[in-house]
Amino acid sequence: MNPPFNKLGLAITFSPTGKALLKEAYRLKELFGAELTLIHAGKKDNQTEEKLNNLIKNSGIDKSSVEIIWAEGEPAKAIVKSSKSAGVDLLIIGALEKESMMKYYLGSVARKIMREAGTSVLILRSPSEEPAQFKRFCVSTDYSSESENTIKRAFNFATLERAEEFMIVRDFNVPALSSTIMDSGDSSDTKFLISQMQHEEEEKMDMFIKELGIYGITITTRCIFGREGWEAGNFARENSADLFAVSGGSKKFNILDRLFPSELEYLFKKLPSNLLIIR
Repeated sequence: MNPPFNKLGLAITFSPTGKALLKEAYRLKELFGAELTLIHAGKKDNQTEEKLNNLIKNSGIDKSSVEIIWAEGEPAKAIVKSSKSAGVDLLIIGALEKESMMKYYLGSVARKIMREAGTSVLILRSPSEEPAQFKRFCVSTDYSSESENTIKRAFNFATLERAEEFMIVRDFNVPALSSTIMDSGDSSDTKFLISQMQHEEEEKMDMFIKELGIYGITITTRCIFGREGWEAGNFARENSADLFAVSGGSKKFNILDRLFPSELEYLFKKLPSNLLIIR
């Protein structure tokens, strides 16, 4: 089986979670049999170089087993540019936790990296200095060829991890339904329409999964009527997923995404789990 990623990049910092992120990234390097590049946004001098070397050493990692890139300039742009130049196909970054709240979110630099990176991105919500495998995977799908690729790569990841469960979720909505409901004024009609759509989506899901031809891990599926991009994240959170995977697309984010949020923008507000954005 081909590994889902061959060259990992870690946006490494001297933050309190820096050591944990490094250990998490190195575990994935070993799992995939991949290369690991450490990208530090900042000017290289004797003091920072010594600090980085100590971080690597204290993490129990042989410095010769990783590549180090010093990226000068605006942090997000420098990290994205350096990862592209190095041929990284999975960029790993950390999330933040709001003080006094169990709410993880993306800081400004992480958000810019996610939006501007042309590669896949893994956002680790709460990295540990004693990394553990991801046992429960959840993937969002819309039946597109892009989400098919996302599912297959996430499944390869899950197989290497010897995951216990692989969940595929589809959230759906029909814009015209609201006007139909208002015109009918009958709650029983509403329930019937939603039930009918639910059944149709479940049939589509069954056909979609069969065509993917993925086996070896317990696969569960769920189709949820509701706000697209929101329900899937809630499902991952409520089912204690260790990793939630979504398709990133090639679309550039702009101000309209703040006014009319995409699935990723919803996820930024409160990360449901570790988040894997596959491009």
